[in-house]
This record gives sequence, structure tokens and C-alpha cells, in this order.
Amino acid sequence: MTWNVQGEIGISTNRMQGQLAFLEEHASETDIIMFQSVNYEPQSGDEWGGQLGSLIDYFEQNEQDYYHVHTADWAHELSESEVQPQQTINAPHNRCNLTVSQWPIERTPLSLRSEGNWYPRKLTYYTTHFPENLLVSEIDLSEADSLSGDSLDIWNVGVINGANWHEEKIKMLETIYGRLYLQNKRTDQEVVLGGDFNAPKQEDRDSVTPHGSGTPEYTHYPFYGEPYYFGESIEETDEFTFTDRWQRAESNVFDPEIGRWDMRDAYWIAENSQKRASSEDHTHDIPGGARKRLDHVLVSDHFDVDRCEVWNGQETALLNRCKAVDFTVSRSV
Repeated sequence: MTWNVQGEIGISTNRMQGQLAFLEEHASETDIIMFQSVNYEPQSGDEWGGQLGSLIDYFEQNEQDYYHVHTADWAHELSESEVQPQQTINAPHNRCNLTVSQWPIERTPLSLRSEGNWYPRKLTYYTTHFPENLLVSEIDLSEADSLSGDSLDIWNVGVINGANWHEEKIKMLETIYGRLYLQNKRTDQEVVLGGDFNAPKQEDRDSVTPHGSGTPEYTHYPFYGEPYYFGESIEETDEFTFTDRWQRAESNVFDPEIGRWDMRDAYWIAENSQKRASSEDHTHDIPGGARKRLDHVLVSDHFDVDRCEVWNGQETALLNRCKAVDFTVSRSV
């Protein structure tokens, strides 16, 4: 069983105690836990305080063996950087991602240099200025007798809010989709992708609606951002507007009719899930009354999803405003 958990910035002592109590009740039956937006406080050496320190202490002191990786060191280094454009960014460099596993786990930094035979050639798809929000790791399953395969790639992502960071949200979604698209074209690696995507705007059993409608008029001009193209054929290409690019970035990830990778949303393919529209089975209450399911877990087609459940904290007091997507998988035969 795997969780995707989205935390809170500037977490209070009471809220932290509530989350630890929730872990005490449920963590022992969970194999992998992905946390996003984890507040940290740098201490001496490799020690960390804040929410990150409390979570690490919990798992290290637990009788059950846990392994963990996080991106606080990246985030902290960027928060103090004087190199443009990082010199003016404080938040969200004040938080990080954390992945906890019952099997040995190692962080896998992404590189701009192509290793092996990339397809298409010369593309790396890495443009985000917030690398701490893309925690990629490899879990060693060689000692897990009940599972097939020797390793599992875990992508733990926290996509920037587009209302505050604009094109950076698009860049992060494009990085995630492009990287996994290339990987899935050249390898047969098993992948779990989970996180707070801040997308899509709406989804139900039959359709996915991305954000981007109602954007300012100037964003409909061509060549806004980078010159992306689309069309029915090479002879009929048009320029991507900012709105086009935003909607395509979300649709590639969440709309199976558009995306060309083999990642599938666990909620919709699970044998047991409510399969309700995101306005009904949601993770976030948006000011103004809207509800959205912005936290997701996607899996490669190696897996059958047995169950997927969204916990939004309304019915689980111990969750204490910490959103979660809980699911179980088995490997396809």
C-alpha cells in the first residue's frame, strides 16, 4: 500500500502532533509514503528540524525499519543562492519533498546530460527552477520476495501553483511528462508517480478539463513563452499560445486520450474506488466554493490497482488537514 500525502507550510505544533498520531495509526501497514510541501529548519550537519525533522525522528525511532530520502538540502541551498533567478526566491524553497519506504531507497538526481540513447535525440525535458519539488528515487526490491522486479522508480512531485508562479507550473508539468515519456519509450522500468499536481481544473469519468480558460487576452498571442507548435500535419502547424501550452501540459498528464505515455491515474483504473467527479470526491476546497482533486497517484502499466481512496481530512480528524491518496497495487501478470 502506498500513500501520497500533501502537508502544510508553517505547520503548528498541534497539527504536527495530529499528523504523527495519524502515522502511528496507519503507517505500519503502508509500504511507501510520499510527502510534499514539508517545512524544514536547517540544523547542524545533516540534522533537520521543523516538520521534516519531526517526520524523520518518527520513522527512525519506529520499531519497524524505514528508509527515507528528501530534498531539503537542495531547497536550502537554493534558498540561499545569489545566482539568478534564485536570488529573489524564498518560498517555496522553504519546504521540500520526502519519500519513505520499507525497502532501501536512493535519491536519483535528474541530469541535463543525456545518458544512453534518448528518444527523441537531444531532448532532456528539464526546465523547472524548483528541482526540490521533483524527488525521483529508486527503491531496491531485491529482498522483497512477494514482488516481481528488482527495483521501482518513485516520482514524488509537488507542482508549483500557477496563480503565483505562472509559467513555472507549466514547465514542471512538461518536465514530468517529457522525462517519463522518454523513459517509457526506452525502458521497461516500473514507475509510480504521486504528488500534489495543482491540476486538473475538473475531471469526471468521461473527461478531463485543464486550467487555462479565462486567461488574459495577451496570453492568446503566439510565441508566448517558447515557440511550441501543433497541428494536424507539418504543413498545418500553428503557434502555441500560452493558454494552449498550459492546457496541453495538464492534459498530457491526466487525459488518457491526449497523453502518449503509459502512466494511468490510479483513481480511475482501480478495481475499487468511488470513481466520482473531482467536484465530489476531492482533496481541496477552493475559495469561492469550488472543490478539486489536485493530489493524484499514477502508475505505469506494469500494475493492476486494487483500491484507491481519497482522504481529504474532513472525515478523519487525525489527518488534520493533511490530504492523502491511499492505494494498493499488484503487479500485472
